[in-house]
Amino acid sequence: MHNVAIIGGGLAGLALAHSLHARQIDWVLFEARPRLGGRILTTTLANGQAVDLGPAWYWPDRHPSISRLVDDLGLDSVAQPDDGRVLLLDDPNRQPRALAFDAATGQLATGEDAPATPGSVHGGARRLTGGMSGLVQALSQALPPARLQQGQTLQRVTDHGSHVSLQLQDAQGRNTVLARRVVLCLPPRVAAERIGFEPALPADVLQAMQSTPTWMATAAKAAVPCGRAAWRDAGLAGNAWVTHPQAVLDEVYDASADPAGPAAQASALAGFVALGVAQRAQFSAGMPLLIDSQVGMLFGMEAEAGTPQLHDWATEPLTCSSLDLAQEALAGQHPPYGDAALQSALWQGRLWLGGSETARQGGGYLEGALASAGRLRRQLTEPVQSASNAPGAPATSTTSTVTPPAPALDEAALALALQAYTQRVQQGREEAFARYRQQLHQSLSQQQVAQLTQRALLGALESLYQEALADLASLPAPTHLVPVEAGRHALTPQVLQPFMGLADELLAEALRFNATSCALSNFPFEHRPDGEYVRVIRRDLAAAWQAFALDANQQLQQARA
Repeated sequence: MHNVAIIGGGLAGLALAHSLHARQIDWVLFEARPRLGGRILTTTLANGQAVDLGPAWYWPDRHPSISRLVDDLGLDSVAQPDDGRVLLLDDPNRQPRALAFDAATGQLATGEDAPATPGSVHGGARRLTGGMSGLVQALSQALPPARLQQGQTLQRVTDHGSHVSLQLQDAQGRNTVLARRVVLCLPPRVAAERIGFEPALPADVLQAMQSTPTWMATAAKAAVPCGRAAWRDAGLAGNAWVTHPQAVLDEVYDASADPAGPAAQASALAGFVALGVAQRAQFSAGMPLLIDSQVGMLFGMEAEAGTPQLHDWATEPLTCSSLDLAQEALAGQHPPYGDAALQSALWQGRLWLGGSETARQGGGYLEGALASAGRLRRQLTEPVQSASNAPGAPATSTTSTVTPPAPALDEAALALALQAYTQRVQQGREEAFARYRQQLHQSLSQQQVAQLTQRALLGALESLYQEALADLASLPAPTHLVPVEAGRHALTPQVLQPFMGLADELLAEALRFNATSCALSNFPFEHRPDGEYVRVIRRDLAAAWQAFALDANQQLQQARA
């Protein structure tokens, strides 16, 4: 019997396995696909270029967890080419025009002579050299291969009171695995649709799972090998939008391994398919020709476009549920992820839900996958260790052990560490409004106009909370100086104090800004939000603060153990 069974070998599942393994906690991971990575999918084109057909970007200033992981793993990254201009093709009978992108309004300038701001189109996005599969390879290579079981599809989970049983299906048939706890690192909708639960999940949890859209579920991406980066000859960065009704790719970008290299060397473009799910099936045979024609219209035949590779995520039931297909029209909007009902223990701590869509910060992105793994690690560590040491607990091949306590430090060292933490939080407070505006502009640039203010405020605050939790993970906490009384660590009030009043201050500043913003004047609900919308925002900010306070207290207690 395993202590923890992880279902799903995407970034969330692998990061959780990596964390548990480092703490010598028994685990096993089951992945239904014959590969690891989930929605991370890197392909190699005919000219040798590695291109991502799943997530390709991360933003260091907004995604601290993925940025730290990239650094810790020693992976190389490149900045997404971005000169602040977009090649717009809005009429198939006219030549495309290079126009400056205005991040403040989320729109293109009307004149071709308008000044451009480098970095405004992609907001400082970076890509991994060799593709995002480098994350998957680095994490999985550090884990015992025998614990990474691929081609194993979970069909049913049954609670037996002291443990759970998992009914799995592989090429040889069905098999049953026992575990004290199971973690579903899957899109919630996919888990709700494909897995049977006995007993049935609580109604509010099932409703939350079904109401959580799967990011990228109905998307399709194309990668095109090019013999020459013709856009560089023209002094362009390779960013293009195609908005006319016959568009095949609606957003195109330079996906070359060396985007700063000479135009004459082999390169690549990538883009999001503009056609809907039904249209993609209808035109599947002619898609390569249609893509080749569109690349030619954008960058000329000099680009020497080759045969594209496509991946349609809507055809993968492990990513796209029937509810996602039914709500395809809403797929372009980034929903507010992190429903509290998806983050609590089920079956008295024997069942947990994870995956990027369960994260409050970075939900849907790679950052959200890591945030989910971090939450689960904090929630699982103490219960798993207690269960493994309980009288009469069955032996496992790898017995859980508690990490040895850190050497005791003196009061002066602790005081200095807390002072440095407070200074970093204060610096974050000073950057909070800038982070709000950045989140706002990012949403506008991606045409994600639903709940703009609400999502931007949550994103700004939760990024600060996430960074603070990372700081607390390394905070010296000698056991003889920091008692715990009634479940509260003695340092908890001190680490929360620098954040006091921040949410209210940021909300007030955001509302003042919105009222004078030309960009938001086109969105009256955001430009001058009514009282009910402001109350909804306040409730969400309060919930985020409460979650941070609980996580901070738990983080300190774990550092003390």
